[in-house]
Amino acid sequence: MAELSIENIAKRFGETEVLKGISIDISDGEFVSLVGPSGCGKSTLLRIIAGLEEQSSGDIRISGQSVAGQRAADRNLSMVFQSYALYPHLSVGENIAVPLKMRRMTGLQRLPLLGNIMPGAREARGTIEQDVSHAAQILEIGHLLDRKPGQLSGGQRQRVALGRALVRNPAAFLLDEPLSNLDAKLRVQTRAEIAQLHRQLDATFIYVTHDQVEAMTMSDRIAVMMGGRILQCAAPDVVYEDPDRIEVAEFIGSPKINILPVEVSGEGRLSLLDQPLNLAVPGANRGVASLGLRPEALRLSGEGAPIHGHVVHSENLGSELYVQVEVTGLEEQVTLRTMPDRRSALTLGTPVALDFDAAKALVFDADGARLRKLRNLSATTSEVA
Repeated sequence: MAELSIENIAKRFGETEVLKGISIDISDGEFVSLVGPSGCGKSTLLRIIAGLEEQSSGDIRISGQSVAGQRAADRNLSMVFQSYALYPHLSVGENIAVPLKMRRMTGLQRLPLLGNIMPGAREARGTIEQDVSHAAQILEIGHLLDRKPGQLSGGQRQRVALGRALVRNPAAFLLDEPLSNLDAKLRVQTRAEIAQLHRQLDATFIYVTHDQVEAMTMSDRIAVMMGGRILQCAAPDVVYEDPDRIEVAEFIGSPKINILPVEVSGEGRLSLLDQPLNLAVPGANRGVASLGLRPEALRLSGEGAPIHGHVVHSENLGSELYVQVEVTGLEEQVTLRTMPDRRSALTLGTPVALDFDAAKALVFDADGARLRKLRNLSATTSEVA
């Protein structure tokens, strides 16, 4: 396997700049997800790494060696596409064997009839069959080797695509939204299988997805991309709990984080709906800011709470209850996560008062950058974030 270093990659299509100086180092055996909304440039970056697109500037290094100008076939990277890209006329075993035949056999040896009598063809076919069988065993598709792709389910076709990538023993696996064509149940099952395969192979994986749940559950690190840039690259729990920017906080997390408009006074104290909060940001500029509160940071409280509204919707997920609260003075509804046994007390129209855990509060300035030095004015300790 290999380390990958992406150094200041830019990509332009005419006057449109799709990638704006992307840099990231990926360690040997690491699982890194490129996650972001459609059009942020994540698939373009993956194709540049694979050698299917040429960057406008910057460099890609694999195990310390630059691959600038190197063909995709010479980079020893395996790519799994969203569409699976299987040959419909070939069996599963033949599909998996394709990259091995292209590497190990000459054009004459690959011919259907004449190839069998060419020197070395029989030996090459024998080793290829062994490698295909081994990959199929790892992915538990050995019983499917004689079937055609049209006879397989979506999940089975995805495993075949993974098998074709696996059999090459590549320096790294590149996966471009491989689960987007699967239904919800298969998606959960297959992402668990991909994560297990990564642990089993201890291989380098670069995974592109717009689904933040996939990124959160499988990755060692997540690179959140927007507008052709990486806004933050860190472990999933860090990106969720300690985002650098408001865009990252809003993209990662389901349900979406609550963003409340607040005012910063000259002393740095925050006010929500003209009511002072027990939070201050020492040294912050006076003016408008944003208070980010995950649904689990909110809690039901009494009359003295800073947030008041009424219930407009609730979702009981069995282990937890999500409640939508319409707050007087705010355009956006607020989402509260609580225990399902509170459902009977939180019916539609019920007035509620909400407070929040100051240790979980996230504050962002007017430009969306994180303000980290918060002071809890009601606590004995001064720093809460």
